[in-house]
Amino acid sequence: MPGVALLHRVRHFAGVDRAVFYSVVTRAISTVGNLVTIPLILTRLTPVEQGFYYTFGSVIALQVFLEMGFGAVAIQMVAHEAAHLKIDLKSGITGPTAHLARFSATIRFIRKWFLLLSLLAGMLLFPTGYWFFASTPAAPAASWFGPWSIMVLGAAGMMFTNSLYSTIEGMGFVAESIRVRLWGNAAQLLFTIAGLLIGLRLYSAPTGVLLGLVVNAGFIWRVMHNVIRETAGVGTEIRIDWFKEVFPFQWRIALSWISGWFIFSAMLPVVFREFGPAEAGRFGMAMSLSTFISGLAASWSYTKSAIWGQMVSRREWQSMDSLFWKVMPQSVGIAFFGSALVLLVLPHLAEWVPRFSGRVPDWRMLLFLCSVAVMNQAVFAEAFYLRAHKREPFLASSVLGGTAMAIGLFGVSHGSALSICAMYAGLTFLGGLVWGSLVFARCRSRWHQREAQTSSNT
Repeated sequence: MPGVALLHRVRHFAGVDRAVFYSVVTRAISTVGNLVTIPLILTRLTPVEQGFYYTFGSVIALQVFLEMGFGAVAIQMVAHEAAHLKIDLKSGITGPTAHLARFSATIRFIRKWFLLLSLLAGMLLFPTGYWFFASTPAAPAASWFGPWSIMVLGAAGMMFTNSLYSTIEGMGFVAESIRVRLWGNAAQLLFTIAGLLIGLRLYSAPTGVLLGLVVNAGFIWRVMHNVIRETAGVGTEIRIDWFKEVFPFQWRIALSWISGWFIFSAMLPVVFREFGPAEAGRFGMAMSLSTFISGLAASWSYTKSAIWGQMVSRREWQSMDSLFWKVMPQSVGIAFFGSALVLLVLPHLAEWVPRFSGRVPDWRMLLFLCSVAVMNQAVFAEAFYLRAHKREPFLASSVLGGTAMAIGLFGVSHGSALSICAMYAGLTFLGGLVWGSLVFARCRSRWHQREAQTSSNT
């Protein structure tokens, strides 16, 4: 049919494969969720509660100091081992015995590491958040202790499920991983909306996280149970030497991700502390929309991370480049379109619904944050591409960017949340887009040229 053929051509032009499709569906569900939850947040929560609602997520993001980027490392560890095996989630795994043993040992190592991290996250995040929120002057105006306790429990559980997501994606089943996340995210969203509707207030989001985790666990088991069964008892004599095999790559990723907390997540707690929960609520809404746009657009490049890792293992440089120059412009275009839509609608929400006055972010704040979402697409694609080589060349730019943000946030007095947004956008342009692109061009040229020379000499 002509209509179907046209649809397939549009899909091919836009780069919508199965993984991207599931990711877009996930984001579409989140879009519908935002259309429902934003009005509910504005009507069912007080301005102070709105600030706590969004700030919970930024404090939970401190778990990056524990995870230290191991999720990205785990994907590449599995990808490099899976590249030499034939894996079918239903029928099983075939391939050389040595590679199967290494593969089995690797996924067990990843599960044990994440189990330890999830336990530490629960023990450390709870007192940290308690101290932060209890010392806030507005703390008595919101019932936050119970919701925070549940949020920490859910976050610790989700950290462990990340080990299974990393394994699924590293094996090359990115679409399946995103499909599982889709069901979990949909359940979490529905439970959150239900909580807001029935008056759970700040309990709504933490309860959604915890119940969504239960749904996630069930779907992950359906995907992974054959792999877990076939790798049990295989390669038990192999020991993964974390210091020799993981640490040389992970410490660079860890510093980058820790720096990322200062770049992406530290702003909201600062706004909460300096300008109060009400302003943090407006800022948090702008940040959540910017993050949503960025995450949706990054699906085009993120879903290729394991594919690039396997291409590196097989030295398929031209294929890597071809895929990069296809998906990077697509992700930038999606971010630009989404940002334009938000800027056209959200600032006028208070005009259309007067009761929302003072609860939605200023258009200038949105402009700065959405521009960051667009610029970051090029940076993300470059980072996924280069990290597939099990290296972290963005270390210096990430550390310097995080240091600059930390100094700007904690060492300088700000007149408004808008000045923080302007600083964020400026640093992203200089330290992310400009410097990152220079690093990408230099590393890509050197690494592939060196590998080509080595192959020709042998």
